[in-house]
Amino acid sequence: MKHSAIVEACRKAFTGFDRNDKSDLVALLADDITFEFSDSLPYGGTYHGKEEFLAFWKHVYHEWEYFNYDARAILEAEDFVIVPVIAQAKATNGYSMRNEHLFLFQVRDGRIVHGRLYADTARGRDVLEGREPRRYPKVILG
Repeated sequence: MKHSAIVEACRKAFTGFDRNDKSDLVALLADDITFEFSDSLPYGGTYHGKEEFLAFWKHVYHEWEYFNYDARAILEAEDFVIVPVIAQAKATNGYSMRNEHLFLFQVRDGRIVHGRLYADTARGRDVLEGREPRRYPKVILG
């Protein structure tokens, strides 16, 4: 495994919901990391540098009482580490959410230089706006 330290840091950061510990992952971030998240949520956008990355997470936790993950897998492909997760969260307004996310990290010289979080932002926005997440029935074809 080429990026075993990052894989293990992701395991520690994204496994076990309330046991998530991001300290090892943060230690492996490049100082000039770029992190992207959809701007369809109030804390979305592109963050540059470790300080802005940490500010992103601080802002996330302003909106949520808790936001925890459990990894479905931790995959390595060339210079990328891919982590599909189940998210369980409760907003400060009392609404809860269960959602699927995917973290994509690019690695160079043993450090994470780029990250992107893919998520169902419509579900998150519903919860943050104070309503149950909308779900639509499956379309019957034919």
